[in-house]
Amino acid sequence: MPSTDHTFFNAMARTSLRRIPLAQEFVRIGFGNSIDPEAAFCSNEFLTEVLTTIELQAVLPIVKQFNQFNGDKVAAAVERFRGQVQGWKFGCAGSPLLIAVLPYWTHQVEDYPLVGEVGVRISEESLECLVAEMRQVFLHELHADKFDRDGSSHAYGAWWD
Repeated sequence: MPSTDHTFFNAMARTSLRRIPLAQEFVRIGFGNSIDPEAAFCSNEFLTEVLTTIELQAVLPIVKQFNQFNGDKVAAAVERFRGQVQGWKFGCAGSPLLIAVLPYWTHQVEDYPLVGEVGVRISEESLECLVAEMRQVFLHELHADKFDRDGSSHAYGAWWD
């Protein structure tokens, strides 16, 4: 349930053009020699903070190809979920991992206007439909090896092993 003092607005994913180059560099450093044979550093375990779909689409192409993961294809595919998610986390868990963070309330959707009324609770049926569509896209169109809940009931991850 959202906080009664409405400070949750500050934590919503908001597109920031200033964050995009930082997130790109973070991913570039994290994947390191997996994407650049000349890289002197990499991490097999890292995750960005929550990004909006627009920010994510600028970051994903950094990883052109890794196993079945294709950054350009994934960036294009997530467009259909823009405005339906709270945000995304991207990184590596030995191989590419993309986590969709789903909202509980309509005002928690990425880039929701900071002014206005608090939204309404999103029904479980709506969330189930969204998760089913994501599962179809990630497993069958983008060839992820796994798509499943990631800890929270409102976070789902796609793994490309």
